[in-house]
This record gives sequence, structure tokens and C-alpha cells, in this order.
Amino acid sequence: MHRLPPAHRGGSHLPMRRVETIFIVIAIAFYAWFLTHYGPREVIGYVRMAGWGLALTISLEAVARIANTFGWRVTIEDYPPALRFYELFAARIGGEAVDYVTPSAQLGGQFVMAVDVREKLRMPVALATVVVASLAEAIGQIVFMSIALVISLRIIPVAAHLYWAIVGGFALAVALAGGFFFIQMKRPFSHLFRAATKFDIARINTDEIRDSADEADAVLLDFYARNRGRFAASCVCYAIAWSLGPLEIYILLTLLHQTATFQTALLVESVGLLIERATFLIPGKLVSQEGGKALILGMLGYPPGIGFAVGFLRRIKEMVWVLFGLLALMIHRMSAQQRGEIKGAAPDGRDSVLKMQRAQGEQSL
Repeated sequence: MHRLPPAHRGGSHLPMRRVETIFIVIAIAFYAWFLTHYGPREVIGYVRMAGWGLALTISLEAVARIANTFGWRVTIEDYPPALRFYELFAARIGGEAVDYVTPSAQLGGQFVMAVDVREKLRMPVALATVVVASLAEAIGQIVFMSIALVISLRIIPVAAHLYWAIVGGFALAVALAGGFFFIQMKRPFSHLFRAATKFDIARINTDEIRDSADEADAVLLDFYARNRGRFAASCVCYAIAWSLGPLEIYILLTLLHQTATFQTALLVESVGLLIERATFLIPGKLVSQEGGKALILGMLGYPPGIGFAVGFLRRIKEMVWVLFGLLALMIHRMSAQQRGEIKGAAPDGRDSVLKMQRAQGEQSL
């Protein structure tokens, strides 16, 4: 195998890493500015004002995560009976936790989901379905934003000031979804395998991995050719999950003793999602969460700190679910390790039994 010189190996990834680092530094500085501008005491006061109402938003998020898991479940045509729904749910929230804390543009989380269920769902099928489900999630989001913007833009006058920004963000969301679908039609797993073989990674260039990549591409293409109904059902599941966002915004504004209408919540959530799409490379939504909510609610005439508080309260909810996801990953790995140890100990156990039986036979003689 031809090896690249050390100076050039992986050099194509350096510009992307530098861009991600710059985004993260800017995001952290932006977040620190918000905290110093609005004051930690004011933010803590808003958190105390919300109180136990945060438990309601955390529970509402559970409903959304379940709907997301159903969106993935629908894409699996020959669903293995041994794979329980709670295992699929655990893999889903684990992958989402990875996406939240790393600048992986959702690629890392999708791989984690597939790996977590590989013992009961063949890896090529798992990889193909998580990619299909990711596209369905993007389309479900676009469907939700379309409906939300149609309802809210005509009712709230301030939306006119955001018109071109909203149009640009919506066009970007559609372009990203279209580009993702185009990539899926070009046998992406085989291309990723060939790209991986260019690096000096031990045991990467094997027939098993190559066959798995080819099969994942075949499953992907076959799904879009034969399962359009399943794909539409998956999009609906994700659209339902996204539709719970405005309800959460409405609840948070009410908890903060602010006058709120559902149309306002629709506009805040839909424009906030557009901002998140534009900043998807930044992990943890460091700009879009607090900054986006502060911008939109400030333009709607709310007090300056309310938007930041809404974003901060939502972040608390998200961090709780990140902890749930990381805990699910830890439990899965511990269980897999224990199963591996049991399987490794089984032959030794059988040998011990045979030796004992032989010793007993010799004593009887």
C-alpha cells in the first residue's frame, strides 16, 4: 500500500479542524459576552422562577425523543424481534449526545447509533437506516418550519424585519437536505471505505469491511426504490417531534411570567431552527440557543434577558438528556464487555467441568 509522507498524511482535514476551532472559540466568547451583559444573577433568578416547571419540559422532550425513535424504527424493514424498542431508544439518545458535544455534523452520532445495535441488527442495515432516518429528520424539520412560518409570519409584524434572513435560512436548510440525499445516491459508504484505505490504519483494508460498505449502499438504494411509504411515515414521526418545540417555548415564557401566544412560540422556534441549521458545525448550539432566542424575542419586544433565559433553560433540559444519552452509552459498553467476558469464560468453564468429571472417574476406578 502506498503511504503518504507524514507531512501530508491527513493534511486535508487540517483546514476543517481549524474552521471548527475558530467557530468554537467565537461561540464561547459570544456565550461569555451574553452572561456578562445580562448578569449571572438575573439568569439565576429566571431559573429559580421556572422552578420545577423545568421537569415538565424535560418530560416533554421524552415524548419528542420517543417520536424520533419511531422515526428510525419505521425505516428498518425487516425489524429483528430480538431488538427491543428501549434498546433502539437508548442508541438514539446516545448518538444524539455525541452529536451535541462534538462538532461532527451528526456523522459521529449516526455511527454510534449503528454500533450500539449491531449485535441485533446487522451493521450494513443499521448504517443505512440511520442515514435514511437522518434525512427523514431533516425533511420533517423542513415540513414543520414551513407550516410554522406560514402561520406565524402573517400574524406577527416584526417578522417583516427578518424576511430575507428567514428566506436565506430556509433555502440553506432545503439545500442541505437536498445535498444529503444526493450524496446518499452516490454510494457514500463505499467512498468512505476507499477514503479510509488511503490512511495508514491497521486492519482497515479488509474484505469484510469492504463487503459491509457495499451492502450498506445496496440497502440504502433499495430502501428509496421500494419503501417510499416508510420514508414518508418516518418524516411524519420527526415532524411530530419538531412540533413539540413551540409548546416548550410557550411553557417557558409562561413560567417566566411573560405574555405569550402560540404564534409567537411558532415564530421563535422556527427561526431558531433556521439559525441552528446555519451554525450546525458548532457543537452544543453555543450560538444558536441563547443568542438566537435573545435576538428573536428581543425583536418581538420582550425584555432583553428573557430570550437568553429561555435559551438557557432549554440548554439545561438538553444537558439533562445529554447525560441520559452518555449514561446509556456507558451502560451499553459495560454490558457488551460483560457479555464478552462471559463468552470468553465459557470454554474455560466447560474445560473445568470436563476435568472434574475425569478426576471423579479416575477416583471411582
